[in-house]
Parts: sequence; C-alpha cells; structure tokens
Amino acid sequence: MDEWRELKTTLKALAGIARLTIVYHLVHQGEITVTELIDLLGISQPLVSWHLRKLRRAGVIQTRRVGRQVYCSLVPQRIQFCIRILNGLIDPALSLEVLPSGEALIEAELEPEL
Repeated sequence: MDEWRELKTTLKALAGIARLTIVYHLVHQGEITVTELIDLLGISQPLVSWHLRKLRRAGVIQTRRVGRQVYCSLVPQRIQFCIRILNGLIDPALSLEVLPSGEALIEAELEPEL
C-alpha cells in the first residue's frame, strides 16, 4: 500500500500542464536552471518555484545550488517507478491479495501528503 501512496503523490505532482512541461524540458535538456525555466515557460519566478517545489517534494526532480543559480534535473527512477506500478495495476496476471476497503480505504485517502 505504501507504493500506492507514493504513486498517488507522484501522479498528483505531475497533474499540471506547467509541471509536465517542466518535466519535458528536463528530459530533453538534462539539467536546467530555474532562470532558464522561467524564460521557457513564460511565467513568474514565484510560480515556477511553486511548481518545482511540488515536483521536488514528490521526488520527481532534484535541485542543486551553485552560487546564485539553482539547477534542476529529473529523477528518472521516480518516473520508472510510476510506470512499473501502473503496469502492475493493469496486468491481469498480477493479483493483489490485500486491497483497502471500507474504513481503511477512507483513511488511506485522508492521509496527508508531502
């Protein structure tokens, strides 16, 4: 069930056009500065930082600071993790023995996120 919580957190972080666009740029350019992202996205620095914070907290990206510049890069293992779990959900050969239901399902939905 922990994997499903991680999947939920990651998918929610990716659930936005701006954040998907950031991921796209990181896939194609490797590492990119926040300043470059601001120029590419055409939105304000606070808004870019807000989107980056959501992605970073979900483990989708990592950042590093060099002087005044902040560099962002994708954590491909996180995307691969999501793909693996999603494939498992639709694989008829996979059978999960314990699925949440009733109160456990409600509690799992109400758990705070990152």
